[in-house]
Amino acid sequence: MIAQVLIAFAAFGPPQTTVLAGDTVTWTNIAARNHTVDGLTEAFESPELGTKATFSHTFATPGASAYYCRIHPFMRGEVDVFRVLLDTPSTPAGTGRPYTLRGRAALPAGSTFPILAGDGSTAATATVGADGEFSASVTPAGASTYHAPEGNTVRLDVLDRRVSAAAARHGSRVAVSASVAPAAPGATVVLQIKLKERFGWWPAAQAKLDAQSHVRFNLRRRRRDRPRGDDAARRRDRARGQPRGQDPISVLTSSSSGKNVRSSAARRKPTPEEPPVPRL
Repeated sequence: MIAQVLIAFAAFGPPQTTVLAGDTVTWTNIAARNHTVDGLTEAFESPELGTKATFSHTFATPGASAYYCRIHPFMRGEVDVFRVLLDTPSTPAGTGRPYTLRGRAALPAGSTFPILAGDGSTAATATVGADGEFSASVTPAGASTYHAPEGNTVRLDVLDRRVSAAAARHGSRVAVSASVAPAAPGATVVLQIKLKERFGWWPAAQAKLDAQSHVRFNLRRRRRDRPRGDDAARRRDRARGQPRGQDPISVLTSSSSGKNVRSSAARRKPTPEEPPVPRL
């Protein structure tokens, strides 16, 4: 397997990468200036990488392997290598309902090992297949972490509520509303925005659900420069009735465990002069 890491102007993204022993990591420079990838724990060293240049290294030994850019020494990253690698759960689980954890192992086919819950108890037993993959069914009573011996740790959130969300533009402002069922008056809802330059989601605002289990945010749109001619292109698209794309709004609300969990709904994609609509 190959894990991808981007090299931005002043940071590696993501700065921490988790792989299975034997996996390869490929770094791609997306910045306008040169960078390098030099091992601190292992002895590997890339040449200077210009824009769009790549460098790859295979990690065979379990452990944490730190690296940096020798041109910009403040830029640091780490690759964590395991013999058993659990996939990060892509969706929340339901209370008391079976949930399948999957992953890969650098172990002989037929090997068995326990999947341990956060309290140290054995939640399931997994067997490595001929392709090195495995799966195991756990039944969470609440949010918990899971790991295998010589493996990474993943968190499984438990969602016991349904979240719906919508966003609309009103002049220079954006209104984002959400509702939660079953009702959870007083629960905290966090509005997040995805920032490419920071490689992830960042909180923009938060509020509590009202007595009807609703919440509403009113945000001012950020202006940003647009290339010349965008106004004319936008007018042509409107005249042709061209449909606009959609992407998700993320809604975070408190689960039964007290942790925040994410659901999704669709929203209208902003026009070129609009900033991304923040996400709940």
